[in-house]
Amino acid sequence: MRQKWGKKVSRSKEARNDMEKMQEAKKVRRIFTPEQKFEILKDIERVKTIKEGLAKHQLAQSLYHKWKRQLAVGVRASLRNSRPLKPVDLKRLEAENRKLKEVVLNQALMISELKKEMNLD
Repeated sequence: MRQKWGKKVSRSKEARNDMEKMQEAKKVRRIFTPEQKFEILKDIERVKTIKEGLAKHQLAQSLYHKWKRQLAVGVRASLRNSRPLKPVDLKRLEAENRKLKEVVLNQALMISELKKEMNLD
């Protein structure tokens, strides 16, 4: 029962059944791997019209265009469900850069201490 401005309103069985059907009809969020996304895009391209392919895979047109745009950047890099992976070389260079920054900082501290000891400041 539902109240509307202090009055009790009861729903018919049909209305309750319709509400239950609507709740059941909610789509479940699906997660696709990069390979699946690429295969779906290829499959949609093979179909006569894009709308038929979207209906076959139950996808929204906006999602299709998003994947299509990402495909221009690269399959592995952008069709992932998270941030793109960093290349191994880039990770190695970033680590080396951090180490070199520490060395420069330590040397700068040592130089400033030596200047204080020699009264050059």
